[in-house]
Amino acid sequence: MNALEANFSIAEFSEGMQQSKDFSERWDSLVKHLGAYGADQINYGVLDNISFKMAEAPVTFISTMDPEWIGYYGESRFDLHDPHVNFVRQGRLAPYRWSEEILPRIDDDLARDVVVQTVDAGLRSQINMIAPDPLGISSPIGGMTIGSSLRSREFFGCVGGGDLMLVTAASIFHHHSIGEMRRQQVGARPLSTRERDCMSYIALGLRITGIADKMGLNAVTVEMHLRNARKKLRAKTTPQAIARAMMFGDIAL
Repeated sequence: MNALEANFSIAEFSEGMQQSKDFSERWDSLVKHLGAYGADQINYGVLDNISFKMAEAPVTFISTMDPEWIGYYGESRFDLHDPHVNFVRQGRLAPYRWSEEILPRIDDDLARDVVVQTVDAGLRSQINMIAPDPLGISSPIGGMTIGSSLRSREFFGCVGGGDLMLVTAASIFHHHSIGEMRRQQVGARPLSTRERDCMSYIALGLRITGIADKMGLNAVTVEMHLRNARKKLRAKTTPQAIARAMMFGDIAL
């Protein structure tokens, strides 16, 4: 595949992400796109550092791997010893390749055991994209394993020199989907149109009376919309509600 074909493919993929109506449709589109290159073991994971400190934050996954394996991985807290998750915790940003041939180089027994079990579950070779925080903070928040049950020679042969294209597709998916993953972690509900408008105005610094004038409502109704928004966002304060509404993609400044 030449550079022109790769650029066209990414442009087409990006447009599809924008037009997708929900998270499930975006995920299906991504899986189909990556599957054309032999990737059948795909994991998108986001650390829950909203409720936990980064060093101990569990991972929320969506995956094409066996759900029983993903459940076992989470219940066993393998993320605490998984070297790929630790790269995220440590702030590594560059994408990289990995395969089962690297196993003998892992010195830590717990880390090696996690990787051995992951390989046994079907993930034998992979390209890893590490995902940035949605609020523009420099440290990463999660990542995507573009993996395969194929041996490294076969999988990387299918990929050819297309690592950047696949990582870019994963990054585009992350950009459009991180808000929904964060919403799931908090257990928040989407806001109504009125609630979003009130939250947007309060985030811009308007007072209740100013919002009421702009929206043609009375102050009591504006306060009700803001109170309902805080409840849906599971936020204790208005500043926290603003931060969460931005994080989940309900509002943008």
